[in-house]
Parts: sequence; structure tokens; C-alpha cells
Amino acid sequence: MNILIIDDNLAILRQHELNIKKWGHNVYTDVNGLKACKTLESTQIDIIVCDRMMPEMNGLELCEIVRSKKFNQYIYFIIVSANNNHKDIIHALDTGADDYIIKPVCYDELRSRIDIGTRIVNLEKEAVIKYKELEKNYYQTVRTFTTLLEIFNEDLGRHCRRAAKLALRLAKKYPEIPEEGYWVIEAAALLHDIGMIGLPNKIFSSKRTELTGKEKEKYLSHPERGEAILNEVEFLHSSAKIVRAHHEQYNGKGFPDGLQGDELPVNAQIVSAASIYDNLINRGAIDLEDIPEKLHKLNGYQLAPEMVTSLLEINIENIQKENRKKYLEISIDDLKKGMSLARDVRMKTGAIIMPANTELTLYNIDKLRRYRALKHFKQNVFILKSAAIED
Repeated sequence: MNILIIDDNLAILRQHELNIKKWGHNVYTDVNGLKACKTLESTQIDIIVCDRMMPEMNGLELCEIVRSKKFNQYIYFIIVSANNNHKDIIHALDTGADDYIIKPVCYDELRSRIDIGTRIVNLEKEAVIKYKELEKNYYQTVRTFTTLLEIFNEDLGRHCRRAAKLALRLAKKYPEIPEEGYWVIEAAALLHDIGMIGLPNKIFSSKRTELTGKEKEKYLSHPERGEAILNEVEFLHSSAKIVRAHHEQYNGKGFPDGLQGDELPVNAQIVSAASIYDNLINRGAIDLEDIPEKLHKLNGYQLAPEMVTSLLEINIENIQKENRKKYLEISIDDLKKGMSLARDVRMKTGAIIMPANTELTLYNIDKLRRYRALKHFKQNVFILKSAAIED
């Protein structure tokens, strides 16, 4: 273990150091809390053994600082004090100390207390490793499902990716949603249309109001199909519930359960709002300046008023971002390696040949020239002016 000892009495500090080193630990020393803070910034510490009463910053003040910061791992904190008062001990533990030792220090006791701290720190490290492995498996599973969506229908997959980014932005506007809830919402948005896999192509090329009979029935079932798919993976159960509810409406006329008003979970409303906004822009080809008019029509009908307000805020942010961008329209013949596409390059049918933000390589430029030769798209493309390479 890396153990930091803090005591303003140099003789005691030296005695602690000699004993703890004999027990096989790496030892660091400081004479007060302020200096200890600097050590903690530069060194990974596992256990702190700290005197309670010190000048400049005492042990409890340091303990509060340690507990308020986010370190890479948990730090076990032992207070050493001459105060054998029950209230002082409780106060130290309430402040965040893990243990409390009374002076004069019995080194057999200190060794046992450090052994306890070592076991706890090691258990915490093992838990972190297991959590990271679960996190890795989670992201691999979500990526697999997302790739499956894109293989089935590229436009649908892109829609889900964009909706996920927007849903994350929306989630951060709601203080009641904890940070650990963000990944649940992001996963649900990435996979909200996974229930569409296997449905007839007619469903994708038609508006919902144009669907009838079996096609309409299959479309209306896709939230439940999506929930069933994700429920096969235990750590996606929370996201599965959101997927089921992403077509519910604030006025209760959504599907599959007809939820309304406060019955709609906020996380499901966020995914629904993100999907609607993305469809307005990318499927409806509506300019950002015209989005507010469309959103106001959905206010209190399809979306909750506060959700519309959040989308309007994001739309303003998007307009400002677009205004800061500088596009350059140039001919295919003027493209150079290193330039970045500012907009999607699409075929006349609307299919994407090359997505926006692609950094051009010689291979990509040659590909675009071949498509132009086949007269699949107009001659000029848009690139980011900041990424243009001058001769």
C-alpha cells in the first residue's frame, strides 16, 4: 500500500514512518494538511494516517477535502488523536474518517487497523476492475446492436446515433437526472428503433398516416419488439423500458400504452423529443430557423411544455453553432487531402455517399470523382473552411 502519514510532531512522524515501512508499505510523509493536499495531487495514495490537531489545516479539514474530491480510487482515512471523547470520535467518523486511533499509538493496533484498510482498499480496487469489465461488455453490446441497426438500414442507424447525442444534451438540462442515468438514456436513444429491424421496406418509405393494415400493425408494435430484444440483456433492462415508451405522447394518444402527462417517465420523454427533433431536421429537411414553429405545434400535444422549452434552447445553441461554422463550396477537382466535409455528400436519390465531418484522403477524393463521373450528384461539395489547405 502507498501510505501517507501526516503529523506536525517530527519525532512521532519518524516513528510512524519506521514502523509502517517495516510492515512492507511505501510511506510518504507531510507535516500538515496543506502539504498533504499537494502530495495527493501528485501521488496515488491508498491509506492516510493523519493527526487530528495540526497547524494550518487539521486532520478533519483534510478529511473533508479528501472526501469532496474525486480520486481514481477510494482512500482509507485513519485519524490519530489524543481526544478519547465519544462526541469527537463520532464527529470524525461523520466527517468521513474510516477509523479513529487514540494516542499514545499502540503499533500492534495501528498495524491491525492498516491491515483492515488494506483489505477494504483491495476490495474496492477489485470492484473497480469488475465494474470496468461490465462497462466494457455494456459498450460492446450496445455497439453491436447499433451496428446491426445500421446494417439493416443505414439511415435508421444514423438517425439513432444523432438522437443519442441529442438525448444526452437534453438529459444534462434536467438536474433531477443523476450522471449515472445518462448512459441509460444514451443507450435507449441509440437503440430506440431496434424493434424496426426486420420490418418491410414500405414502412420506412411511408409516413405513419399512410400505413394501413398489417404494415401499420407492425409499425405500432416496434416499441414492444425493441423492449423484448433489449430485455434479453440484463444490464439493458432500464433502457428497454424507455424504448417501450418512446412513442408515448404527452396528450395520451401515443402507443403502446397510452401514457399521458406525468405518467410519462422523463427519460422516455427525452428520447422521444430527441428523435422528433432529429426527424424534423434530417427527414423533414426543416431549417433550424423554422424549427420553433414546428415545436410550438407539438407543445402540450406530443411533447411536454418543459421538453419543448429544452428543445428550443438546444435549437438556439445549434443555430449559434451553425453561424460559427464557415463553409466553403468547391469543385471536386479542387479537393485536397486533409480537407473535411462540412455536409453530407448525397446521391440524387438522397442516399449518403460520404457523411459530413469525413476527413478526406486521396482514396475518398477518387471515390467522389468516380461518383461524379457516373452523374450521381452535383459537381460541388461543401468543406469546412477552417480545414481547407492552402497552396
